[in-house]
Amino acid sequence: MRAALYARFSTDMQRSESIADQLASCRAFCEREGLEVVAEYHDAALSGASMANRPGLSKLLRVARDDAFDVVVTEALDRLSRSQGDVATLFEDLRFLGISIRTISEGEVEELAIGLKGTMNALLLKEIGRKTRRGLVGVAKEGRHAGGRVYGYCPRREYDEHGQPVPGLREIVESEATVIRQVFDDYVAGMSPRAIAARLNEQGHASPRGGAWNASTINGNAARGNGLLHNQLYRGLLVWGRQTWTKSRETGSRRSRLAEPDQTVTTEVPELRIVSEELWDKVQARYAAVALGPQNPRPESQRRPVRLLSGLTRCGICGGALIIGGAEGRLVCSTRRERGASACSNGRSVKSAQIETRTADAIRGFLLEPAVVEAAILEFQATSKARRAEERSHRVRLESELAEAKRRAGRLVDQVADGILTGAAVKDRLMALEADRTRLEAELAQQPDDPVVELHPGVAKRYRELVERLELVLASPASADAVAAREAFRALIRSVVVTPLEAQCQFDVRIETEMAALLAQDGHIVSVGAGTGFEPVTFRL
Repeated sequence: MRAALYARFSTDMQRSESIADQLASCRAFCEREGLEVVAEYHDAALSGASMANRPGLSKLLRVARDDAFDVVVTEALDRLSRSQGDVATLFEDLRFLGISIRTISEGEVEELAIGLKGTMNALLLKEIGRKTRRGLVGVAKEGRHAGGRVYGYCPRREYDEHGQPVPGLREIVESEATVIRQVFDDYVAGMSPRAIAARLNEQGHASPRGGAWNASTINGNAARGNGLLHNQLYRGLLVWGRQTWTKSRETGSRRSRLAEPDQTVTTEVPELRIVSEELWDKVQARYAAVALGPQNPRPESQRRPVRLLSGLTRCGICGGALIIGGAEGRLVCSTRRERGASACSNGRSVKSAQIETRTADAIRGFLLEPAVVEAAILEFQATSKARRAEERSHRVRLESELAEAKRRAGRLVDQVADGILTGAAVKDRLMALEADRTRLEAELAQQPDDPVVELHPGVAKRYRELVERLELVLASPASADAVAAREAFRALIRSVVVTPLEAQCQFDVRIETEMAALLAQDGHIVSVGAGTGFEPVTFRL
């Protein structure tokens, strides 16, 4: 009978000579059994958990269809596969072709051996996985890294008392740690992952895999804890076991799934911290603010402004938005463009750069004058003071009405107890008083607490410095400084209304400002909502 030999070993940790040893044993077995060896196939460093992605076994099955041999000889059934399903399928496919299976360990393989040995091999594979996980959990609990290379770190060589290297030790690579801190700082400043990746590529930094950076390398996946922005090792926490992996029997491809929280191991490793906790929290807060989800369901709400005044310019004729609709970045009325001249008579266009320059000059020259800022805030404080006085008066009235309702209810209860009043009318009056009491208590609970807003002593100076850096926005729009300056500047503006004048190339530009953005406490911008009496300042160019 013609025999085809097959050999396999699982990992690159085993001896490569294992293939030759297995084939030699199979040849000796064939010689004893009187079998003629006509072909030999093998797979080195490939798992037996699946038959997929094993070129040697695939070739054996292809050749088997050509009636090239009569029997397959291997050292043991688990060399073909440790999967019970794969072994049964392979057995049926070969039997259909008239080919039997013989092993040195089991001899002639029949249905009973397939069932018993297949089950034992599958259980053995599961047990190997359990013991491997147990060992990795122990490594993780000791604060040693149980995975592959992580950007920002390299292996640290230490030896135990037996002179053997201790696996999983890591130390910080300072050059890569500097890049990581730069990425975190740029993201907090408002840069997108795509812009950050472009900047790193321009600076010549190699990505974690040695090639070019891309947005996904930085952004990653928050739920799975991957990507630079979500790797908790950078904050000094080693998290192991966030994902579990399963392998497809048909394709051999692996698929990851989020593990249950009780399956993960978290260990503090402060010596591996690269970014501060404050910076980490700022990054996660910004990621949550811009991520799509129940709080931000619309993709358009995530778009960052491309230009300095994107989304802020409006047509002075119809009130519609001005959009980029011509050469040289010219602004045109979106209403006229979409609905025609009957909807808006403004058929003129103006360079967006011209409007941006005029607006920046106006803000720089008028709005940020210390006297203007102080006068606006004093006006706001006066309005707030009057409003607080009105609210206090309203609270006093509610408290008085509540006290009176309680007194009336108390007197009514006393009269019933003394036998002076009886009947259903008393019950109705008491229920009405209790309803008034409940309503008044609810109104008092809803009365707002109005904090006193003080003039931050450095607010004008701080915003003047930001606005004077507006040249960065036009010169290098992707830089972190430019993004910060742009966002601070845009916070000052509610809208820019552009109206064409009769003279050619002449426009009236009216800026409605958000002076509330100049209020600051502890160096942070405080947003003041509508209805506070703090109206926007409007001026024309």
